[in-house]
Amino acid sequence: MRSIIEELYYGNISPTDRDIIRGGTYSHILNLVTRNEDELMQTLTQAQQETFEKFKDCASELGDKNEMMSFVLGFKLGMRLAVEAMISVDDITEPKMT
Repeated sequence: MRSIIEELYYGNISPTDRDIIRGGTYSHILNLVTRNEDELMQTLTQAQQETFEKFKDCASELGDKNEMMSFVLGFKLGMRLAVEAMISVDDITEPKMT
């Protein structure tokens, strides 16, 4: 069973949808990647294309895992900040030096 944070990450709980803005930085880079990939694929043999496809699949899976872990760690950090922000009123009005 996945954690609630992982469920949120995988879109089973969706707080927001993200759109790609045409002409934005992300859109521009995505177009460059696609164009360069198309040009590269034209220069590869069939066997090299298959190897490249396997490479892209592995890189995508690794990227997904990295994004998920970054999301989880960022969420946990956010929650730690929220918990620390909820200290008692006494700690705010009468701070104690440690």
